[in-house]
Amino acid sequence: MSTQLDTRILDHAISSTLRAIEQGKLHIFQIAEASRKEYQALERDVAAVQLQVYETVKEVDRLESALRKAKQRLVLVSKSFGKYTEAQIREVYDEAHKLQTELLVVREREKQLRLRRDDLSLRLKNLADLVSKAEELVTQLSVAFNYLSGEQQEIGMLLQTVEEKQYLGIRVIQAQEEERRRLAREIHDGPAQMMANVVLRSEIVEKVLDRDIERVRLELRELKQMVRDSLAEVRQIIFDLRPMELDDLGLAPTLRRYLAKFQEKHGIQTDFVLIGEERRLQGPLEVAIFRSVQEALTNIWKHAEASLATVKLEMSHPEVTVHIQDDGKGFDMKKTRGKKEQGHYGLLGIQERIQLLGGQVEFRSRVGEGTKVIITLPISNQGG
Repeated sequence: MSTQLDTRILDHAISSTLRAIEQGKLHIFQIAEASRKEYQALERDVAAVQLQVYETVKEVDRLESALRKAKQRLVLVSKSFGKYTEAQIREVYDEAHKLQTELLVVREREKQLRLRRDDLSLRLKNLADLVSKAEELVTQLSVAFNYLSGEQQEIGMLLQTVEEKQYLGIRVIQAQEEERRRLAREIHDGPAQMMANVVLRSEIVEKVLDRDIERVRLELRELKQMVRDSLAEVRQIIFDLRPMELDDLGLAPTLRRYLAKFQEKHGIQTDFVLIGEERRLQGPLEVAIFRSVQEALTNIWKHAEASLATVKLEMSHPEVTVHIQDDGKGFDMKKTRGKKEQGHYGLLGIQERIQLLGGQVEFRSRVGEGTKVIITLPISNQGG
C-alpha cells in the first residue's frame, strides 16, 4: 500500500513538472519568435543605415572634389587679382566657403550615421545571441520533457531488479536512436534539399551578376523566400518534437485538427473516419500513430499529386488499425522495394516506428491508382 501511494505521489509530481516544462517551452518559443521578428526589423534598419552611410560617403567624395576645384580657382584668382571684378572674386570666395560648410555638415552626418550603424549592429548581435539561447533552451526543455515522459510511462512498473533496469535502458536508447533517424529523414526531405537548391541558385546569381541585374534581383527575392521557408520548416521540426494537443485531447481529436490544418495549408481535401469507441491509448502508441499519419500525409503532399487523402482509425480490441489512403499517382511497389528513393523516406520511417512497438505496416500502391498505408498495433497489453 505504501509503495502504491509513493508511486501515485511521484506520478503526480512528474505530471506537474511536465506541464510546467511544456508551458515554459511554449513561452520561450514565443519569446524567441518575437525576438526573431525584432531581429529582422533591426536587420532592415541596419541595411537602411548602411545605405545612408554609403550615399553620404559618396556625397563627401563629391564635395571634397568640388572643394578642391574651388580652391584651385581661388588660388588662380589670388594670383591674378587684377584680372577679375569684385563680383567675380566674391563669387569664387562664396562658392569655396559654401562648399567647405556643406562638407563639414555632411562629414558630421557621416560620423553620426556610422555611430548609429555600429550601435544597431551591436544590438543586432546581442539579439541574435538571445534568439540562439532561447532556441537552445527550447531544445533542452524538449529533451527534459521527453525524458520525464518516458519516466512517467514506466512509473507503473516498479523497477525492482537489475534486469528490469537494463531493459528500460535498452528501450530508452532505442527510442533515442529512432528519434534521431526520424529527424534525419525530415531534414533530408525538407531543409537539406532546399538548402542545396539555395546553393544552386546562388551559383546562378553569381554567373549572371555582371550581365543581367534584373535577373539577379529576381533570383535574390526567390532565394530570400526559400531561406524563409527553410527556416520555418527547421523551427517546426525543432519545436514540434511532441504535439501538445496529443497530451491534452487524445489521438482522435488531434488527428481531426491536424487533418483540417493540412487541408487548409496544402489544398488537399481530407476525410477522417473513426470506427469504434474513442478512448485514450498509452503515450508511446498515440505518438507513434500520430507521427505515422503525419509522415504519410507529408509524403502525399510532396509526391503523390493527390486531391483527396483519407485517414480511418479503427479502435478495436486487441489492436488499433489505421488506414491512410490517397487518390494520387501511386508508384510501382516492385521497383521501389528496398530502395531509399526520394519520397520513400517517410514510408520507411513509418515502418521503423511501428515495428519498434511490435506492430505491422502494409503498403499498397499501383501507378495511377494512389497509395494506401495500413498500420496495425497491438494494444492488448497496453494501458489506456
